[in-house]
Amino acid sequence: MQLVNLLLFVVAVLTICSGLTVFLGSKRQDRKLSKYFFFATLCCTLWTVGIALFLGLKPAQADLAKALVFFIYIPALFMDVSMIAYLGKGTLGKVATYVSLIFGVFMTSVFLYDPSVLYSGITITSGGNAVELVTGWYYITYIIYFVSMTAVILGFLFYSVRHTYSKGRRNGLLIFLVGLSAAGALALIFDVILPPTKYDTIWVGPLAMSAMLIAYYYSVLKYRIVSLSAKWLKALTYAVLICTFSVVYMIVFFIIFTAIFKVPNPSTSIFVLNFIMITIVLLLLPILNELLAFIRSLIQSDSVDIAYMVKRLNRMTTNVNLNELADFLADNMHFSYIGLLVDGKLYGSNKTVNLNATELKQIAALKKPEDGRIWQKFSDKVSDVFNREDIKAAAMLLDAKGKPFGQILVGKPLGKMGFERKDLVQIEMIINLVAAMIDTKAK
Repeated sequence: MQLVNLLLFVVAVLTICSGLTVFLGSKRQDRKLSKYFFFATLCCTLWTVGIALFLGLKPAQADLAKALVFFIYIPALFMDVSMIAYLGKGTLGKVATYVSLIFGVFMTSVFLYDPSVLYSGITITSGGNAVELVTGWYYITYIIYFVSMTAVILGFLFYSVRHTYSKGRRNGLLIFLVGLSAAGALALIFDVILPPTKYDTIWVGPLAMSAMLIAYYYSVLKYRIVSLSAKWLKALTYAVLICTFSVVYMIVFFIIFTAIFKVPNPSTSIFVLNFIMITIVLLLLPILNELLAFIRSLIQSDSVDIAYMVKRLNRMTTNVNLNELADFLADNMHFSYIGLLVDGKLYGSNKTVNLNATELKQIAALKKPEDGRIWQKFSDKVSDVFNREDIKAAAMLLDAKGKPFGQILVGKPLGKMGFERKDLVQIEMIINLVAAMIDTKAK
């Protein structure tokens, strides 16, 4: 049960963070509806935490049980009300929202006034905790309410999927529909139908519902239904993703641990330690990815990691050192030499390449290519110079207006016998980005 309680607490936090991010990240015109989604996640969080705390009670804490029962049964009522308000459309949606709200207030008022209509006693033992439910008119009404609300919510959701023309939003709602159908069925079975006779599986409902809301949150991010412009929202989203993967890992760990060591219930310290360790690893993942990309870019001498280079060049834009830039380009584009000829001065990755002022002027005087590309043809004099220095190509550096302001000189490729045309095409995008960086620095 330690794993169950840990998972319930973690998904509760993830659920409320998901709702908060959707609400704060929504566009202004969508903020009115997204607040209902946030309130639904808040109710789901209270419901989940209430069940986790109740199932974790010790016999000495029996006095807290009555208060926790309210958290188990009241927030769930208004979670459905919020979902109807979020998904309902037009007049029918407003009517369904008001009717469900009135009914939810009625059920809550009756329960607060006389809790005995729902349960006759509470059992708190080392063998398990349970609420002794009374299957009278109130609980039967409670069942009918949730079955009806689930059907109405799925109906509104199905209507939204059919009448949404935005592909991204429709895909997100479709994921929501499938997830809510499964989570709703599990919640009805394990939290409404079975509890009068089997109470120890009541945790399945909130866990499934929380997982569904988090899955919908991912679809909201994937299909750009919300815009995460604020840095703290991006950080919160990253934390939610990290913790979710940690939860998945903990479930897999529990299955493998119990299968190998035949231990039915590992200690809480083992779970907490594993959760902390996997979270740390996931938090370090960007650094590990950066390191792996750096290593991959260096060792793959027959290809260029375009994505890695563009990412690094964008970081170097704010403080461009042309010699360091030439070194970086030579190392990661896998050429024996890269030289940047700007304002009559050569910045190179290899100090053994020596070009005098006359030779630099000859290189700078190379004509603009007739094919509209950046790669230049050599004159006889320049060809002799390039052959001497083992330089294989020269390309123009163009400013924002398309005017040349310098050149990039490229040595022989490493790991290949010859210099192929596709190599020039592959790195042309990088050279244009380099030109933009240098042009921006000059201004």
